[in-house]
Amino acid sequence: MNHVTRPLGLMLSTLVLAACTSPSAPARESLEAQAPSVAPAPEAKAPEAKTPEAKTPEATAPEAAALVATPTAEPAKGQVAKAWVQGVDVSRYQPTVKWNELKGKAAFVFVKATETTGEVDPRFKTHWSGAKKAGLPRGAYHFFHPKEDVDKQVANFTRHLKPDPGELPPVVDVEEFKKEYDGFTCAQLAEKLQHFSQGVEKELGRKPMIYTNHVTWSTNFCDHPYFVDHPLWLAAYTNQAEPRLPKGWTRWQFWQFTEKGQVEGIDGQVDQSYFNGNAEELKGLFAMAKAN
Repeated sequence: MNHVTRPLGLMLSTLVLAACTSPSAPARESLEAQAPSVAPAPEAKAPEAKTPEAKTPEATAPEAAALVATPTAEPAKGQVAKAWVQGVDVSRYQPTVKWNELKGKAAFVFVKATETTGEVDPRFKTHWSGAKKAGLPRGAYHFFHPKEDVDKQVANFTRHLKPDPGELPPVVDVEEFKKEYDGFTCAQLAEKLQHFSQGVEKELGRKPMIYTNHVTWSTNFCDHPYFVDHPLWLAAYTNQAEPRLPKGWTRWQFWQFTEKGQVEGIDGQVDQSYFNGNAEELKGLFAMAKAN
């Protein structure tokens, strides 16, 4: 996910649920290959399942056309074809977005809002209002720094969303960057993230979605069970039919499948994600936000 100085770096020695200035490009997950890019249709069938190699958590990336451009012709025997809608996440690294063009190619958008205790993405305001005018469901994300004051991070993030919280869940981008996670135990990191989650829920009325990947989550948070009721945006660049779920979760809401997407309306590369459902189910997700 582009964050400060490079989305949607992985989030973690390599967001999703994404995300999404200070550090230079954050590292993406080292155990997962990057998927190639092709402009997606707003709705497409999930890629056909492939047999993973033994003891390999995520297989290498497939050819772009197989993953993004065209639906699979026929599902494997016993497999149900799924219609997933696709979207993007943007930040300062996509300074110009042609929203009228993008709205025909993306079903949703996540926008980087903040980082640490005081940083605001310089394109947040423009991207946030542009997505709204285009009628695209929006979610905002905060890049979490465990070494920074958690209460101040909550305040930095939520004050920009209180006037307009968006249609999709707020997101906390949890990915290891440089030395940010050094010196903490899993329990300490989980406590800090729990504090952030509770602060966001108190201010905005919704639990934040966790954007992460397997390496960061299993190594630094030890698959902590507190967060399994939070929505999950998983970054995984793989040729499997679906990303492998972290321990405890039973479902992913969003799957960031590439950081090198090419989409009409955006110059250059952009993070792309699937929503785990069709367009009507996506509407149901943000209808929940209005009810809270």
